[in-house]
Amino acid sequence: MKKLFLIAVAALSLGLVSCGGGEGKASGEAQKAEAITDGNTFEGKNYTVTYPKDWKETMTMDDVLNAKSADDAIEFSINFAEDGPTADQLKTTGDGVKMMNKDDYKEIGEPKVDGNKLIVRRVNNEGKIDTWFNLVLDGKKGVVGTIKAPADKEAEAEKALESILASVKMK
Repeated sequence: MKKLFLIAVAALSLGLVSCGGGEGKASGEAQKAEAITDGNTFEGKNYTVTYPKDWKETMTMDDVLNAKSADDAIEFSINFAEDGPTADQLKTTGDGVKMMNKDDYKEIGEPKVDGNKLIVRRVNNEGKIDTWFNLVLDGKKGVVGTIKAPADKEAEAEKALESILASVKMK
């Protein structure tokens, strides 16, 4: 019995050591992205959002913004959602997105909820990464959209999305 207890303690200790006690890369990934401050700002009716300076708007209307990176490789779309899910409902919303999209994408990742943000990574049949997001800002109000990029630009698109979403403000 004592031997089993010591093995359990050793296993737990190894697990805690491998986690690094919250230090290092894992904690850096969990940190909030910094909002873009030196970029283009879109003023919707209900929110504002800032996106990279070298990107160009391809379409705007009331609370809708479509933009592309300077090289046209990354496409971004954002829209105001008056009556979306609450932050507590994001997990269920993500599960629904995954289920509804299963026939349209060759790969769909597990929905990731981080506080008031939901991210669902999807890969279309051509291999393009299509990341869907829902950001809750005030009760059921928020923004939804996608960022699409070829696989070789996925990291760039992901970093841009985090900074863009950090810049979203309700009016």
